[in-house]
Amino acid sequence: MASRGTGFVDREWGGAAPIIDGRKPVAAVVALWVFVLVPFAALAAAVPVAWGWGLSWADVAIAAGAYVLTGLGVTVGFHRYLTHGAFKAGRWLRFGLAVAGSLAVQGPVIQWVADHRRHHAFADRDGDPHSPWRYGRSVRGLAKGLLFAHVGWMFGRDLTNRRRFAKDLLDDADVGRVDRLFVPLAAASLLLPPAIGLLAAGTWYGALTAFFWGALVRIAMLHHVTWSI
Repeated sequence: MASRGTGFVDREWGGAAPIIDGRKPVAAVVALWVFVLVPFAALAAAVPVAWGWGLSWADVAIAAGAYVLTGLGVTVGFHRYLTHGAFKAGRWLRFGLAVAGSLAVQGPVIQWVADHRRHHAFADRDGDPHSPWRYGRSVRGLAKGLLFAHVGWMFGRDLTNRRRFAKDLLDDADVGRVDRLFVPLAAASLLLPPAIGLLAAGTWYGALTAFFWGALVRIAMLHHVTWSI
């Protein structure tokens, strides 16, 4: 049977409940730096690597397939469905979208949704986790605000209150299970492309290039596309 979706609209959730609930562990912040900087370095190296090593059709297929799957998981699953309840979905589609979005390595599903609902509740006002107006309207302030809104906000330690902004997902056993499995899902997102590359090419070199294109470059491209949106 199809569920009705989250049914939320863009408003302030939870009344007077606190917006922030705790701080990110230091280990989580360190991991975030790794998952942002390493794929970005791979993206910066993509052109010289393609020129020097070449880019096989297997690499293209693996990277494109992973990009489409995880991109739809974030844009359709995390955003349109779980955040805004834009359409109806059955239990297994709901579960699958949560898994696909988690493979994008942008954070646990419930925290992602809580952050985005908070953004809509306080868009461009105090409380917005990634407002571009944070540093004012001067040229310098707008430049800093753009960088902050694009990526800088994620390195803050404050945690959005999931009980206020995503109580429905905390009470959903299936989504909660996916949320708790974020670390192994992130590991799978990194390891599946080289595993497929190894099977396709039959060599460790094929596994290495598939890891570069299908894991690192794909994650970097997906991160910066969704952050820009």
